[in-house]
Amino acid sequence: MERPVGPAPRRRIFFLLALLLPVLAFAALEGALRIAGYGGDLRLFVRAPIENGRYARVNGRFAERFFVDVRFLPTPTNDLLLVRKPANGFRVFVLGESTAIGFPYGYNGTFSRVLRDVLRDVLPHDSVEVVNLGFAAINSYALYDQVGEVIAQHPDAVMLYVGHNEYYGALGVGSTERAVGSPALIRTYLKLQRLKIFLLARNLAVAIARRMHGRRASAGDSLGVMELVAGEKDIPLGGPVYGRGVAQFTDNLRAILRRFRDAGVPVFVASLASNLRDQAPFRPIRTGAYPAADSVYRGAQLDLSHGDTVDARGKFVFARDLDGLRFRAPSEFNRVIREAAQAYGAHYVPVEEAFAAASPGGIPGRELFWEHVHPNQAGYLLMAKTFFEALRGTSFLGRTADTTRLRPWQAYFDRMDLTEFDRQFAWHEVRGLMSRWPFVEREVPGGYPANYRPSDLADSAAFTAVYGDLGWRRAKAGLAEEYQHMGQLASALAEYEGLMREDPVNPPLLLAAAAVFQGMGRADSARDLVQRAYGIEQSGATSYALGMLELQAKRYAIAIPLLEQALRSAPDNQSLLFDLSRACILVRNLERARFYADRLAAVNPGYPGLAEWRAMLGTLQD
Repeated sequence: MERPVGPAPRRRIFFLLALLLPVLAFAALEGALRIAGYGGDLRLFVRAPIENGRYARVNGRFAERFFVDVRFLPTPTNDLLLVRKPANGFRVFVLGESTAIGFPYGYNGTFSRVLRDVLRDVLPHDSVEVVNLGFAAINSYALYDQVGEVIAQHPDAVMLYVGHNEYYGALGVGSTERAVGSPALIRTYLKLQRLKIFLLARNLAVAIARRMHGRRASAGDSLGVMELVAGEKDIPLGGPVYGRGVAQFTDNLRAILRRFRDAGVPVFVASLASNLRDQAPFRPIRTGAYPAADSVYRGAQLDLSHGDTVDARGKFVFARDLDGLRFRAPSEFNRVIREAAQAYGAHYVPVEEAFAAASPGGIPGRELFWEHVHPNQAGYLLMAKTFFEALRGTSFLGRTADTTRLRPWQAYFDRMDLTEFDRQFAWHEVRGLMSRWPFVEREVPGGYPANYRPSDLADSAAFTAVYGDLGWRRAKAGLAEEYQHMGQLASALAEYEGLMREDPVNPPLLLAAAAVFQGMGRADSARDLVQRAYGIEQSGATSYALGMLELQAKRYAIAIPLLEQALRSAPDNQSLLFDLSRACILVRNLERARFYADRLAAVNPGYPGLAEWRAMLGTLQD
């Protein structure tokens, strides 16, 4: 006889169900959101759609984790990494902000690419990857959020250049995109965003806030990026917001270094350099504890004019630290970096010291910087050299290096492949930035860019890239095509080489550059690029290009299968049908020659030369 269930067991069952039902509902909603693809894919790395998924790349949507209430979204480089790291792989990740990503240049101007060039020279037996994970307008929170996914890619080294955006980068204490709470709590908030249900709640909260208060940047369509991200515009040295920024940077940097140390990943963390001599304080606020930043800056200028570089440098540094608008990291951040590196066994990289040593009187200015923090080409080369020397100081982490293969640094400067277009592009990026707040209080009506008239073709393309809808890549490619049409093949090739440096596995780009090489009579260089393109993607375009090269080289037995492969992708391609017909005659296959000529006649009976060709074929005997 069954024993009846008593009240106590029933209560336990109901209690368990009460606990389980919300969990099950939560899991069901999370599963449904994932199946629906809500919020998109926000992983740091995604498969690249080339070579059957052999490569991964940085996800262009990754920054959506941090930017939920602004209209612009920073984008990453096209850097690739092999999904399966080879046994001889030497994999380096560069993490940081807009300086890490090479602003104001296109992505072929990053210091990480220079470092990659150098490492590939001195580590000839290793498969070297230097992958740039930089994003504009982020700070140490975003770097911390990358750590787990970086560790999962088995890095041999990680390089950090971060700190200038600590106050105004996403989730910074002075940012319009801020979060409330301790650094540890905010890092937990970022981790929870892996859950789709949490992402849904975040987006709903933002939508409600927008509806209640209006879109914060509704008038912000006229705002520059710097004004858009700056919430607290007065952050005096030693004040409470300043202190929270230092605490945030310290806590996040130590958490980053601790996680990499625990995973056994060597980290190279750099001191922060900025323009001291030629950038006046943005916000010279006065407090009871300190003098106004602008008066200290003028004193530094006076000392410098009298040749007293020692006192001048000290005052320039103090003026930067007093600046109430914190778009340049204060000196205290470099102390934090040195102490954190020592505490967690990271390698300190003296970038600030290198910039000082390369500057007149030890005071960096426009010889290395475009504006307040972003280096020019010489500055980015110096950053690459400083990181390289730090890596060399570790004996390349046990790798077998051949430093006799190291080229003069000027050669690496030249290999950045920055053309006049790139220099003009950078100039327009900076000029546009400096035409707005905080470099000027008010924009000049009818001033730059409204009244600007480009000086030449490269300048026009650069201006259109910055202020039109083309962007750097498309404008540079369009300029290359224009040069090619004008017969200026060396100029066209220079633009293509810069694009290939930024995107080396783009078959259409490789074929375009190969066509220029052919026009210059450099058949071997053209063949190398076409073979690379075919190896990446066996498409109609690549098989046709390679088949035509083989045809020209009189390797008909190789050319015909390639051309037939191309024809399968474009069965009505008239020039291809004609080329195939002629190729078949060269291997004495009259039947196939007539077949392709007849197919061409069915597509276009008036094709130039076809009638004469078919008549000639008719005179031949099998």
